[in-house]
Amino acid sequence: MPGTSALRGPRILRFAQHDKKNAHSSFLIPLAVFLLAAGVLVQRTGQVGYNTDEGQFIATAQYFEIAFLDHSFGGPAWDETYWTLTQPPLTRYVLGAAIWVSGNPIPRLNPDHRIEEVRGPDRERFWDPRTFTDERRLAEERRIERPRAEVLAAARLPMALFGAGAVVLLFLLGRALGGTVAGLVAGLGLLGAPLALTLLPRAHAESPLVFFTLLGLYLGVRTTDRVEARHAVPRPWPLATGLATGLAAATKLPGVLGLAALGGFAVCAGLVRIWSRQQVASDTSRWSGLAAVVGLLVFVGVNPFLWPNPVARLQAMLEFRQQELVGQRALNVEQATPEDLPVRVGLLLERTFVGEAPLFRRTGLPLDAPLAVTGAAVLAWRAIRARRRGGLVGGEALFLAWTATFLAGTAPNLGLDWQRYYLPTVALGLVLVGVGAEALLGAARRMVRGSSRAANTRPTTPAPITTASSGSAG
Repeated sequence: MPGTSALRGPRILRFAQHDKKNAHSSFLIPLAVFLLAAGVLVQRTGQVGYNTDEGQFIATAQYFEIAFLDHSFGGPAWDETYWTLTQPPLTRYVLGAAIWVSGNPIPRLNPDHRIEEVRGPDRERFWDPRTFTDERRLAEERRIERPRAEVLAAARLPMALFGAGAVVLLFLLGRALGGTVAGLVAGLGLLGAPLALTLLPRAHAESPLVFFTLLGLYLGVRTTDRVEARHAVPRPWPLATGLATGLAAATKLPGVLGLAALGGFAVCAGLVRIWSRQQVASDTSRWSGLAAVVGLLVFVGVNPFLWPNPVARLQAMLEFRQQELVGQRALNVEQATPEDLPVRVGLLLERTFVGEAPLFRRTGLPLDAPLAVTGAAVLAWRAIRARRRGGLVGGEALFLAWTATFLAGTAPNLGLDWQRYYLPTVALGLVLVGVGAEALLGAARRMVRGSSRAANTRPTTPAPITTASSGSAG
């Protein structure tokens, strides 16, 4: 149990024992979780309402045809257009492949969509909120036809499967960091979260973003376990971690925070190496730095728009997103958040651990926040207590650093109070909730067992000898 992990040796040794003794359950439980999640989310693809962002992504599905069927990586489709500046293309590849496999025609790409906002003669006016007062005219200029029902269904199917994969990865993360109960709370918590049931089945970037973000994190946690156990860097694992994290960044720009987490963790591990002079810290710094570099190369490699000048064009993407946010805030004044950073931090934490937290949404009881605080304390204590064997750079430390990076990177850019912006932090927070729940359950079990042992070992007092009982009378 979590509370007794320090008495049973390093966590990686417990994993090895778990893998040997419970090989079948180690495979069957995640499989059952995936099948349950897939069944729920595939069914939801026909129930959730249509969102205009789905039309935007499906309208760009031809990028799959351009890149993978025509092998074209230049020309108007890859110039500075609205589509190349607003988000990376991986989700478009997935949607195009799904539509192509389904036998439906892939929608034709319009590179001139909203071109005035990109390189029109009066582009500067789109930095002025007053430009967006005529909402009807803007809506007509930006109109995207709603996809046919067959195309929408085909595009939503892979998103549901990515969402089911994210549920399984949360289970695996929770089990790796806390135990089976922690994994079930985390995975099933996401499956039961109202925002997940709305966002994960839709044909936009949220589902693959969460999947690849969690996959990169899970592979990173397991890599640290192998470094701790073998005192060497296992070659495929850093590459796989970097690949998954790079794909998250190539799905949607917030995925870049995963690369930042790996890079920051590499720097911290290097500092720990200087302070503690432990080889495990040096190995950790090398593998996480390598994973960050691999992820960055994947991020650039997946997006031909970046190839001519990755730094300048990434900066252009970030600047355009800020420009686009001006319009989004002007058109959604009631959902715009204040510019004050502490207010945005408070809003992000409130939405992550209360407002969009699944236990609170389902029961009305504010359980998520205290459980998450408990889980964070448990992981931090383990990381500090295990410092002699490299715990400061172990799986617990990586998870905490990753979560802190996503919270710190999301809050300053939280321009709108929209559900989609909270999905990654809610998913990460559920691991903390699961670890906290497992820790409290373990503490309760130990108390019960301790009380039982005390009752069983309590000495019995012999009955006093009385005159009647001694037989002296009569």
